[in-house]
Amino acid sequence: MKHITILILVALLTIACNQEPKKSATAPAASSTTAAASQSQTPLLPKLPNTYLQQMWDNGQMIDYLFHDLPFSMNQNEPASIKTNLTYIDEAPVMQVPEGCKPMARQFYQVGGDIIFEADVYFSEQCTFYVFFVDGKPKYANQMAESGRQFFTSMIRQAMKASGNLNQG
Repeated sequence: MKHITILILVALLTIACNQEPKKSATAPAASSTTAAASQSQTPLLPKLPNTYLQQMWDNGQMIDYLFHDLPFSMNQNEPASIKTNLTYIDEAPVMQVPEGCKPMARQFYQVGGDIIFEADVYFSEQCTFYVFFVDGKPKYANQMAESGRQFFTSMIRQAMKASGNLNQG
């Protein structure tokens, strides 16, 4: 029964992830959500350089998600899904990490079979951002765009709903 639950969750999440991105010939320029007061502070880490985003936009083959406390993992290997996922990364840097924030997942961004960078995904009431790792070390941090918050909220709801329906039947 556990395997059926996982298969159904993965199927639901794959369907949810295959949304078409906005039509654009280049990588998206995400909107900035940092308040003017925060701009005068020094960011926790610099924001992810656009070269990484452009490389994934042009050549990305897969994004893997490993969730720390959820009973599934998933991946996206369709170009449209990968591009949509990249729009979830806001241009705004992370100014500080609120106390108690823990990553909910690790994402692996792949080109040509190689992981070009990884990200810890922070998604909770107080924490909605990414910390990007290059060569195993945290190097960059960006806020999560509103579209990313909607994606993760929807994904978690679908997983919980599927899990609840299976437990009742």
